[in-house]
Amino acid sequence: MKISAGIVPTFTLPKTKPFVFEKVYTAADEDSTQRLHEASQLREAVAAATTQGDSAAAASAIDLYIPVLHGVISSVAEHNGMPNTRGGLVFAWSSGGDKDPGKQYYSLYTLGYEMCMVVATRAYCACNLAAQELESPSGMGDEPSKRALAQLKSAASMFAAIAARLLPLNESLPVQRALEVLPLYHRSLELLCRTSCQLLAINQAVIRGMSVALVAKLYSGASQLCTASLQQLTALRNDWNEVDPSLRNFVSGACHYFLAVGLRLQAQTDWETGKHGEAVAQIRESKKRFDKAYSGGIMHYASKSLTERVDADRSQTVDLLALYEKENGLIYFAQVPTAEPNLEAKTVAAETSAWSIAAPSIRVVFRIGNTGNSSDARVAV
Repeated sequence: MKISAGIVPTFTLPKTKPFVFEKVYTAADEDSTQRLHEASQLREAVAAATTQGDSAAAASAIDLYIPVLHGVISSVAEHNGMPNTRGGLVFAWSSGGDKDPGKQYYSLYTLGYEMCMVVATRAYCACNLAAQELESPSGMGDEPSKRALAQLKSAASMFAAIAARLLPLNESLPVQRALEVLPLYHRSLELLCRTSCQLLAINQAVIRGMSVALVAKLYSGASQLCTASLQQLTALRNDWNEVDPSLRNFVSGACHYFLAVGLRLQAQTDWETGKHGEAVAQIRESKKRFDKAYSGGIMHYASKSLTERVDADRSQTVDLLALYEKENGLIYFAQVPTAEPNLEAKTVAAETSAWSIAAPSIRVVFRIGNTGNSSDARVAV
């Protein structure tokens, strides 16, 4: 994972091994066989796009595949007893969030796992497409920012839906499993996407010349969202060491970094309004938070854009700390509060709208009984 433009998380797309529905399920008629073949073809298109790392192509392929996959799942659920799969119902996916993304495949034996991985991959695509918008020549302009915001909101809603409705899976999870089967992982990513939405709002507030005090509160809000994301991630416990270290380090450090920037901005506001003692306290705490951000690992695995952003912000804090302490000691003699500064938070990255799986677009009729049974009996599902 990387943080593109200093704002948006990007992911390696999960890869999957081949799966042919019509070889696993026995349809009762030609039309149903064709529907299963359609599902296989669409899945193959998803696999090809993720292998190439093409987020736009993968997103388009997944949008076509999901309603068909949903149709297969609904048909199986409505069937009179489980259709015979001849022992071939095995889906194998790599993870987009583990320490070696794309290297190890994890297998489970339900259609629910397939849907979970497909939706998670679609959410990763949305994050990557948001990053592409912000890295375009027009950069942080209004239109790219709006498109990036829409992608991030979509990703957040999908991560939330996986955690709330697609998981847990109805099977025992092996010790080695994809992070995507864990609800806490998706809740963490939902909050991380909302943090990115908050940062986009901050950029727009700065561009529009809104008050420094407001921007400080927005940064404090970003810190709160990122802290909540870290809490979900650390709650994984046994799976913590399997999480991509770049994700662990960013979230661990970013919650301090965002608060550090907010405190620096509040210090500037206090200083300009004659609250010199409060300003010194704020800028001192800002420096401490930057130190915690660095020790938390925000610069480990950081992209160039993130590295430059954090270093520049820290330099401003160090310079202001020296200036404020010098001038307060020589000119103002204001008493510096000993209590830890409290910065009000304002969050505009509200709860995401609900995401729903597209309605089933196919129906399949499965043969009743064993695959070797020549009976013409059928069940319509």
